[in-house]
Amino acid sequence: MPDVRARHVTPSLRLAGATGLVLSLLAAGAGADVFVLRGGDRITGKPILEGKRTFKVQTPYGTLTIPRSKVERILRPDGREELVNPQRSSEPSSERSSTSSPERAPRRARLILIITGKTFWQAWDPKEGSDPTLRLEVRLDEEVVATYVDAKTDPEIPGAVVNSFSFAPEDLSRVSGDDARVLAPEPRPGRIALKIEVPASDARQRLRVSYQVGEGAPEEKAWRDLAVGSVDIELRPEAPTFVRVSQDRGRMEFSGFPRRKMKYVETFKLDLSRESASASPLTP
Repeated sequence: MPDVRARHVTPSLRLAGATGLVLSLLAAGAGADVFVLRGGDRITGKPILEGKRTFKVQTPYGTLTIPRSKVERILRPDGREELVNPQRSSEPSSERSSTSSPERAPRRARLILIITGKTFWQAWDPKEGSDPTLRLEVRLDEEVVATYVDAKTDPEIPGAVVNSFSFAPEDLSRVSGDDARVLAPEPRPGRIALKIEVPASDARQRLRVSYQVGEGAPEEKAWRDLAVGSVDIELRPEAPTFVRVSQDRGRMEFSGFPRRKMKYVETFKLDLSRESASASPLTP
């Protein structure tokens, strides 16, 4: 398996040209709904569950959970438009209080993850019919702020279904959590930069990054952590917070007889460390 990649980090760097937090579903089935996010991006898929706080949507990438607070409206297959969080129009000036003070914009901070090292991968016996979708999940104090989803397989091991996690836009979908904004990944020689905008905080927070695999039926899929790393950080609005994510594949392999399966997955390591802005080769 090669080094960390954007499938992979190659001279062409197929990450260029990514736009917004788009989930471009090229093969959305007939009768699918279109979830229009508050930022203008769209997710197309068939709804599985519409809860009070989230929507579960079946897409070609697998099942996605969309926070209700991120959805502006839903376009139904029959042409109906359902408003979820309509944009508020400006209040007429005649109704404004002359003594009211303008609202202060919330403080924002930028978190930049610098991914280096070896690519995370998994393989399955094709006879098992397992879902090869992989996720990279980013949490702050156990709140999900970003999810990166790769459902595209790689023909790298004969007689196996293989997925090497890619950050290329044609292979990747990404979803932002509440009050967060996930920007397009940016390639650099030998590394990938993941930029996430989140609310600033004066308190230390626990950053947790994990690679996950889905288990169970599509409508009841549960995501299980396979590799996890964490570090305490402070998110200030004055400057970006850089965190290096060093990936080591360990002794992972796909082997066995008569049933081939992944072995030593637990040896894959994610080492997270805070990096100063002056030491980082990246700029916001």
